[in-house]
Amino acid sequence: MLDPYYLQELDDEEKAMHEFSKEWKLSGIQRIFYNNLVKVLGGFGSEAGKFIWPTSVTNTLDGDLAIKDTGNQQIQIFSPEGHHKQTFTYGSEATKCLGDVACTEDGLLLVSNGSKGIKVFSKEGEMIHLLKSSKADWKHSYGLAVLRSNSIAVTDWTDGGKVHIIGVDWRMNAVLKTNVVDGLQRPEYIAVTEDEDLLLTEGQLFGQRTGCCLKIIDKERAITKTIGPTYGNHFNFMNPSGVCVDANGNFFVADKGKNNITIFNPDSSLAALVVTHDLEGPCGLTVTKSGLLVVTDCYHHNVKIYRYKQGIAF
Repeated sequence: MLDPYYLQELDDEEKAMHEFSKEWKLSGIQRIFYNNLVKVLGGFGSEAGKFIWPTSVTNTLDGDLAIKDTGNQQIQIFSPEGHHKQTFTYGSEATKCLGDVACTEDGLLLVSNGSKGIKVFSKEGEMIHLLKSSKADWKHSYGLAVLRSNSIAVTDWTDGGKVHIIGVDWRMNAVLKTNVVDGLQRPEYIAVTEDEDLLLTEGQLFGQRTGCCLKIIDKERAITKTIGPTYGNHFNFMNPSGVCVDANGNFFVADKGKNNITIFNPDSSLAALVVTHDLEGPCGLTVTKSGLLVVTDCYHHNVKIYRYKQGIAF
C-alpha cells in the first residue's frame, strides 16, 4: 500500500483511484493492490540475464517470459519464477527501440524491429523465416499482437500511423492478406481482448503531446472509443506505451511519461493506479498465466513483477 507521504502528494481524484471499489468484483478482482512488487529480474549488463533497454515482454506457450532487450538486441527467456533459461540474438534494430515480441498459438516467437519484416523464431531461438510481402507495407513496424485466428496485428508509424491485420499461412510462412486501419498517430503497443477488439496506445514524439491516448478498435476494424489524453476529471496520459489484458478482461496501460501503470475494467468505466513509483520508462506489459503483472522497466534496465489482486502467489 502507499505510504502517507505519497498520499499527501495526490489530489482527491487521484486518491480515489487508489480506493477499493466493490464494483471491481464484476471483472474478477476482489481487491486491488498497489506497488506490490514481488520480483525484479535483470539489472544493467550484456551478460545472460541482464538488460540494457528491456522494452517488450510476452508469455511463451510454455508459460515462460520472453523479454526483448533492444539495447543488447536479444530475446531472453525467463521461467515464471524469474530464473534465466535462455538468450538468443534477433539482429539489428532498424529504428532504435522500435519493436515488440509476441508468441503465436503454436509457440513461435515473432519479433518486430522497426523494419518492413517480422522475424519468426522457434521456441529454441532458431530463426525460421522473415515474414514480409511485396503486397504489404508496414515500413516502420512497432507493436505486435496475435489474434485467435493466428493472424497478427502490427502497429506502424508510416504516414502518421496505422495498424495492419495480417493473415498468415504459417505452414508456408506466407502473407495471405492484409487489412489496414488508417488515421492513427504514432501507435505503439497493441493488445487483443477476448472479443478480438484491439487496444492500442498512441504516445508522443519529441514532446509533441498529440495522441497520448488508448484507442479501442472493434472486430469491424472501426475505432469505437478513445481513452485520454484526459480520463476522469483530473487524470491524464502523458506518454502511454505498453498495454495488455488479463484473464478477466481488465486491461493495463503503462505511461512512460508519468512512470505509472493504470488498470481499467473491461468496459473502462473504472480505473485505478496499480504502480506509481520506482519505474523509469515502463514499456512492455504482460500478465502471467498465474495472474501477475510483468513490466519492462526500460531505464532501470530490469523487469518488475507485481501482484495486483488477491489470491495470487509467486
